[in-house]
Amino acid sequence: MPHGAAAVVRFSSLGDVLLAAHVPVFLKREEPARRVLFVTKEGYADLLRGHPHIDRVHALSDGAFGALIAAMREDGVEEIVDLHRNWRSSRVRAALPGAKSLLTPKYALRRRLWVYARWLHPRPVPPLLRTYRELAGLDPASALTPWLLRALSDAERGRGLERLGTESRTRGFVLLGAGARWGTKRWPAAHFVRLAEGIERERGLRARFALPPGEPVAPEIERHLASRGEGPLSLPFRELAAAASHALAIVSNDSAVLHLGPALGVPAVGIFGGTVPEFGFARQGPRDEVAEIRLGCRPCGVHGRSRCPLGHHACMRDLAPDLAYAALARALDRVA
Repeated sequence: MPHGAAAVVRFSSLGDVLLAAHVPVFLKREEPARRVLFVTKEGYADLLRGHPHIDRVHALSDGAFGALIAAMREDGVEEIVDLHRNWRSSRVRAALPGAKSLLTPKYALRRRLWVYARWLHPRPVPPLLRTYRELAGLDPASALTPWLLRALSDAERGRGLERLGTESRTRGFVLLGAGARWGTKRWPAAHFVRLAEGIERERGLRARFALPPGEPVAPEIERHLASRGEGPLSLPFRELAAAASHALAIVSNDSAVLHLGPALGVPAVGIFGGTVPEFGFARQGPRDEVAEIRLGCRPCGVHGRSRCPLGHHACMRDLAPDLAYAALARALDRVA
């Protein structure tokens, strides 16, 4: 690879940026002396603060595309690692025609075949971090580095620990990511509560709920939390990451919280309903697990839908908490 700067491009969304931020680690591992930049939207730049393998973050703000390109030229970009492959990243490549382009496989067609033509038996998309390691010239099974754990300062992690409370600090805890942007990705709140009760009863651990700031708390979760005299962890994402860095495991819907796992070195269990692990967004780390049930109507969308197209949402409704607990137990026992 060239010795000039390499720019990793991934503008959005939050979960995708979390996964893309592993790529600077892979590039530095392949060639330690190279400079690595990261190009993203301004709203995600702070998440990358302190990243030990990124030399500079270039943030796109308010459509100021010209300023972004000027800054990249000034930084001497000689290679563009395009992990987004949308119209914005294409503009970046076109504006820097002298830079070598490295493009990640898109897999959009294969994911759509899983939704609309399952009878063709498409191959599963490999876990995205395997694809990224291979793109960087590494063994796709090589070890992951928890970049976000190293990006967080001691002070941030200390504040995260304080937010957890005495019970979570002394007993240990599992973080439950109960939110999701799309309705078909949401496991019922009552199932999350039953899982939390099982964790506390069977493992003696605390279960802490993570919800996006401003999201209403489901009544079932609210009653569970009230009985324990605590609230949900509804924090800005970097602050949530600082708290999650102390977790023994993460259980989450198919959302950004799930991808905190490999970024922090914490085993993660993904709960999948309207989407499927075969899309490539599950089992990124060696200790990760999945909870799902097989139904002929799954998956119903590439990115998720606001509601179940058939009206029953059986993929989540019938996914019993015992199945999620069994997946979590496997992850925890593997750590032990």
